[in-house]
Amino acid sequence: MKIGFVAEPYEESHASGMGYVVLEFIKNIAAQSAGDELVVYSTKPVNRELLPGPFTNILIPKGFVKQFFYFLRFSKQVDALLFIAPLLPLWLPRHTKAVLVCQELASQNITPKGLRDRTRSFLRDNILMPVCVARASKIIAASQSTQRDILKFYRVPVGKVQVIYDGFQDLSRFKDVAAPIDETMRPYFFFAGKVKYRKNVHGIVAAFIALKKRRPSAVKLIIAGDYGGEYHASMLQALEEAGFAQDVFFIGYVTSEKLYSLYKYATGFVFPSINEGFGMPPVEAMSLGVPVLTSKISSMAEVAGDAALLVDPFSVEEISDAMEKILFDDTVRTDLIHKGYERAKKFSWPLAASECLALLRGL
Repeated sequence: MKIGFVAEPYEESHASGMGYVVLEFIKNIAAQSAGDELVVYSTKPVNRELLPGPFTNILIPKGFVKQFFYFLRFSKQVDALLFIAPLLPLWLPRHTKAVLVCQELASQNITPKGLRDRTRSFLRDNILMPVCVARASKIIAASQSTQRDILKFYRVPVGKVQVIYDGFQDLSRFKDVAAPIDETMRPYFFFAGKVKYRKNVHGIVAAFIALKKRRPSAVKLIIAGDYGGEYHASMLQALEEAGFAQDVFFIGYVTSEKLYSLYKYATGFVFPSINEGFGMPPVEAMSLGVPVLTSKISSMAEVAGDAALLVDPFSVEEISDAMEKILFDDTVRTDLIHKGYERAKKFSWPLAASECLALLRGL
């Protein structure tokens, strides 16, 4: 069959979130699509060195209006077309089977702040998504949690939504080249992700302060991910007032090689996010033998299973207590490391691509 993939957003470097999901899906579908034709639609040329196997790259215009008219005139170029929620195409000819890839429904679970964000969320969630959901022949959800949200908010038939778990970034390939973390930074708890409210970085910082006050130690906290604005400033102020500013490091976006070292040398990985569609970072940590603390809500409990300490993300006390267990209880650490290795084996991008191709061939 002829398979189309709308690669928006397409990112090769500094990829995170949906950009990373798009890149990994394309790479692994291309690697397994023997006998099928793959057509990648993108606003900029796709790097052919990143994708194994043959594929056709068709450039589409930039901008909402131009893309709308492009896909409105879409001819039968492919049998099935994968696209990311809630991006274009909104309308397609009926002979093209559209498959919507949905990672999460964040703003339905977390009320956006500010007029601009509320307006953007309204347009996305109440105008674009209903059209995309209705038009799709099938919907791929990144977790059972995302599947439940789709069924709840858009009232589609259960059989229309199939769960295909994400994979995760295999960082072990950097084992022989990654530099160790400086001894002066260790021991440390680690968080990876954008510094924003949904990720509950404020909860991590508050729990770290509570831990340091309750059980004085040399442990530090390293936060890797883009940061800035009032949200970041409020945490810096809290750390200054508590006297622990020198123990917390906001280091911004890091390369995959650096990320490997940050995981590998961490005492524990903390990820008590408020909402996730899947949650790749905890699985990345597990795959490298790092004890994990994550949320008992959304998709994280589903993905982590019994291989992580699960906490209420809204309880600073629970997060802090779990950090204390990881830091001081060797039995807990050993158990989490062993279970984490096994849990991580259940997820991979080749498996996700294989399940996706099976879905497409069954349309």
